[in-house]
Amino acid sequence: MELLWRGTLAFGLVHAPIRLYQAVRKRPIEFRLLHEPDRAPIRYLKVCSEEGREVPAGEIVRGYATDDGWLVVEDEELSRAAPTLTRSIAVREFVDLRDIDPIYFRKPYYVAPDEGGEDLYVLLREALRRSGKVGIAQFVLMHREHLAAVRVHGDALVVQTLYFPEELIPERELALPTETRLREGDIRMGVELVGRMSGDFVPERYRNEYRDRVLEVLRQKAEGHLPPELERPAPPPPRPTPVLDLTRRLRESLERAAEARRRAA
Repeated sequence: MELLWRGTLAFGLVHAPIRLYQAVRKRPIEFRLLHEPDRAPIRYLKVCSEEGREVPAGEIVRGYATDDGWLVVEDEELSRAAPTLTRSIAVREFVDLRDIDPIYFRKPYYVAPDEGGEDLYVLLREALRRSGKVGIAQFVLMHREHLAAVRVHGDALVVQTLYFPEELIPERELALPTETRLREGDIRMGVELVGRMSGDFVPERYRNEYRDRVLEVLRQKAEGHLPPELERPAPPPPRPTPVLDLTRRLRESLERAAEARRRAA
């Protein structure tokens, strides 16, 4: 596991030495664009849109678009606004996890104790576990300031970065319904349907089926076989359920959910 960061996790006057690791392993299927006749990879040049020529690195600067044109910003000027580089994740407060809307969740990192910090690590982990709380902290990683939740995951601590409020698009920008023709009975059946379709979340039940199919195509092609025909006519998009037909559809859905539960039992 690749080490990303070393520092301390601070809560109150307690400073626990820690190490930070990636918690997500991305598995992209990477393709390169090639020149078909000789199979050579395509590379991209930095070309001036005005002069149409390749620009050497020494002539490239950073610009910010304004109403009056481009504002050139030097690295030294940006460094004045850079966050203070500290080696500490400082917990500011503790809150209930349920108080954090999942829309704020960004990226998880595993926290492991560094040398000599095992007891302090266990102290914070068990304090969070028994209290049901998560710590809210700010820290600097890769020259960027992050908001984060420090929480328990199994026997590990996790630093879950969060979006800052100004990064989220407010829901008021959506055209949401304010009136409805639904009947109370339909809503009750909807609640019942949710109940019948409810269960425990088992991540292992789900796979990235598209990735599996692409890997199978690549495997067969590498072995010299013609990839199987995977193109299938796309089914027509489902038509919105008319409100007048909603009660019947809900009843049918309830019956199907009940039948699925009987088969699974």
